[in-house]
Amino acid sequence: MDRDNNFETILDDVKNVGELLKGYRKERKITQEELANFAGLSRIGIVKLENNESDVKLSTLIKVVSLLGFDLVLKKRTTR
Repeated sequence: MDRDNNFETILDDVKNVGELLKGYRKERKITQEELANFAGLSRIGIVKLENNESDVKLSTLIKVVSLLGFDLVLKKRTTR
């Protein structure tokens, strides 16, 4: 899952979020426990997030993606 610095993806389905987070957590060798402590969640909360079994607060998602080395960006949609 190693990506270059220009990686960008459109999250048009909540199911994509968990898969991406899990892959990048593993790539960066961060344990679920470490990610949970940083984000203020339990390890089970991270498991549920990675398995798309729970919704997450935006503030928590920002913390999680920050630790994984990403910024959460909103971008105006171009006409498709």
